[in-house]
Amino acid sequence: METKQHSGTRGAAAAPRTSLIHAAGVTKTFGGVKAVSGIDLDVHEGEVVGIMGPNGAGKSTFLSLLAGAQRPTSGELVVAGRSMRSADRAAMARLGVGLAHQIPKPFRRLTVRENVRVAAQTAPRARRRDLVEKALEMSGMAAKADNPAGELGLLEMKRLELARVLALDPKLVLLDEVAAGLNTRDLDELIALVALIRDEGRTLVIVEHVQEVFHQLAERIVVLEWGQKLTEGSPAEVAADPRVVEIYLGESSAADGPARRAPRPAGGPARLTATGLTAGYGQATVLHDVDLELHAGQVLAVLGANGAGKSTLAKSLAGMIPIRSGTVSLDGAPIDQLSSFQRVRKGLALVPEGRRLFADLTVRENLELGVGARSTHQSLDRIHELFPKLTELSGRAAGALSGGEQQMVAIGRALASEPKVIVFDELSLGLAPVVVDRLLEAVDEIAAWGTAVVLIEQNVHRALALADEALVLRQGRVVFRGDPAAFSDEALRLAYLGTDL
Repeated sequence: METKQHSGTRGAAAAPRTSLIHAAGVTKTFGGVKAVSGIDLDVHEGEVVGIMGPNGAGKSTFLSLLAGAQRPTSGELVVAGRSMRSADRAAMARLGVGLAHQIPKPFRRLTVRENVRVAAQTAPRARRRDLVEKALEMSGMAAKADNPAGELGLLEMKRLELARVLALDPKLVLLDEVAAGLNTRDLDELIALVALIRDEGRTLVIVEHVQEVFHQLAERIVVLEWGQKLTEGSPAEVAADPRVVEIYLGESSAADGPARRAPRPAGGPARLTATGLTAGYGQATVLHDVDLELHAGQVLAVLGANGAGKSTLAKSLAGMIPIRSGTVSLDGAPIDQLSSFQRVRKGLALVPEGRRLFADLTVRENLELGVGARSTHQSLDRIHELFPKLTELSGRAAGALSGGEQQMVAIGRALASEPKVIVFDELSLGLAPVVVDRLLEAVDEIAAWGTAVVLIEQNVHRALALADEALVLRQGRVVFRGDPAAFSDEALRLAYLGTDL
């Protein structure tokens, strides 16, 4: 396969490269769950390989195996000449394997230089000073070397995280979503720094949701789905692969795909409004200046790649995280200063990602927890009409249910409060297609009751077929808002895979 050539110590002439990572049938299980299953992969010295896939694909688990943080359950995994059946993080650091995390956690009271010195302790004593100074210079942190780490901004934190890896003088650099939370300018700076590391001839394995990182840096991308390797190839080859497009966008919108229903007209005043909504976590601003408007009985599909800010939008609307600027209004009244439970009382309910049920309580008890001041004696009856199966399961512990049954309970619990607006965060995540079909039918019925629906859904085409309006996020910013029929497959690929085909 033809690969990119880069300046620096990597020569232009093709030469055999030593395998730095060899994986054959690598599997990692947690209880009865296979997080990684039968992966075969070879990565050669000086190569830059990206690993991508949807949530739950096994990307970070595989990276933790390479770093020695986890050990494989079965299969052969050799990294930097060391069998990973007996290796640990410290042993791999001494061999020159460094892992940079998505969320940097430096010693906040130590200076930048002191943090890098700690990382350099695995190196021979005679080399430590030079390694520390080179890491500071290369990472762009020399000018901040005497500043406490706790005073750094987000990009500087990311630079410090990479400096600590560089202090190992690494053969292999593992990057776990290091671009998360960065704005466009900061992202460009981070990519430039990683390119410098690459141009020194170091081997990089990059797990990332921000597709620009792959398109600018990676020679080869490996795609994982449900813990297995789906395919691999150049960034352009992977983005054009129909199987990759399907796992990110869902089934095709062609004639055999879901039929798009006629949009419901927007009648009366807006039920839910957000203006200039900006939010994030810690120093990371994830959502930037988002506007939306939703009327009673309408469905708003919120779409975007992993890390685009969809769940952050859901949590911001529901009051699970504070917003940094902007307003959120329900029926014209501001609610952005209200707590999450106060918003429920006003009529806004969230069905969270992962369902979040009380596993030891029965189905009935979980549903009753959702009953609130707005509820009537008919609230639970209507839930059982929507999901008749919950009637026969009412005495069973929620933890003993299937994933689809648990999602029905989670939806029912939210509906028990008789919401004016219901927000679904990753409705179909991890569920079988036949279950997803039933849940999306239920969403349509809920909208027909007059409930306004915010639908965050990984199956893009099904969500668009159901929606009255689409809002597409990319790196926390709105790149499209309007009629779902006006959003083309080409624009979807650009939003999700970072390429225009």
